[in-house]
Amino acid sequence: MENELLGIGRLASLSGLPVSALRFYDGAGVLAPAVVDPSSGYRFYLPSQVFQARLVAHLRRVGLPLDDIRATVNDPARAESVLAAHLHRLEAGLADARREISMVHHLLMNKETPMTRCTLPADDLVRALREVRYAVCPDPDQPRLNGVYLDSEADRLRVVATDRYRLATSTVPTRQPSDLHLLLPTAAVDELLAGEHTGALEVVAADGTITMSGSGGTVRAQVPDTDFPPYRSWLDLGRQNVPVDAGALRAALDAGATETRVRDTDGVAYDVSPLSVTARGVEVGASDEPDALVVAVNREFLLEALEAGDQLTLGLDDPIAPLAIRNPDRDGTLSILMPVRLDQPA
Repeated sequence: MENELLGIGRLASLSGLPVSALRFYDGAGVLAPAVVDPSSGYRFYLPSQVFQARLVAHLRRVGLPLDDIRATVNDPARAESVLAAHLHRLEAGLADARREISMVHHLLMNKETPMTRCTLPADDLVRALREVRYAVCPDPDQPRLNGVYLDSEADRLRVVATDRYRLATSTVPTRQPSDLHLLLPTAAVDELLAGEHTGALEVVAADGTITMSGSGGTVRAQVPDTDFPPYRSWLDLGRQNVPVDAGALRAALDAGATETRVRDTDGVAYDVSPLSVTARGVEVGASDEPDALVVAVNREFLLEALEAGDQLTLGLDDPIAPLAIRNPDRDGTLSILMPVRLDQPA
């Protein structure tokens, strides 16, 4: 039989995958050999597996994550949606890279005038900060996440918070273009939220300090010398948008069954709630209907995200894609929750 088989070195030559990669994909359940010699451990493959190996090689070159490679190889029916989602991430990542390079050029050209000044409606800023505050990472040992990122755009300021498991963003209209791109520390965020600010809020960032002055007093903070993670590729997630009544969904979550998981990264236990999108709408629980789209998320995170409004939309792409939650009445307000796979431990 071995005369009809290909050794691992031969398959590597035909497919473009290194021998080490073929061994890795065997262990990962992506491309298993047809025969393994019990004495030497040498792997042999069927000639028909050359196609699979070449497919994996191409997917590997474009940076497709391992789970998505496995899904594409083992379930070709999902390939189109998986590849479309990855292409979208690549395009968004390129846009992020262009923007960051543009910012580098701007910083290099304007080193002599580092001051940034803008005027914001105080009520709008406080509301936006309140909408994202729940997603701030509480760990001071994660300085790039321990605050709210202020990111200027053409005619608005975007505020963003993330703890790596979820992301929340909102926007504030600005009275003039600005160049504000910095992390507002959590203590300063909470000080602003505790104050009574109305009218205009004057914001000045210079020499590593941000000062925000208005009718409720002045808030001043040192700006951390750190970069906020790229986030813009997440803003267009959720091409299948389903309207939901937030109050009804909260009640269903309170009554629905949950499954407790423990995060490997920090040992924190949390409850998981599955959501099913069927012809009837969004339901709590894992539906066994063949056309149902089921996604599971951290229950507490979902309940916090549902505070964004009474009538929301849930944006879904795939059971293993993040869940997007939007308020259609508040353009620019968005929550992203990372999914939890139901078929394996968290």
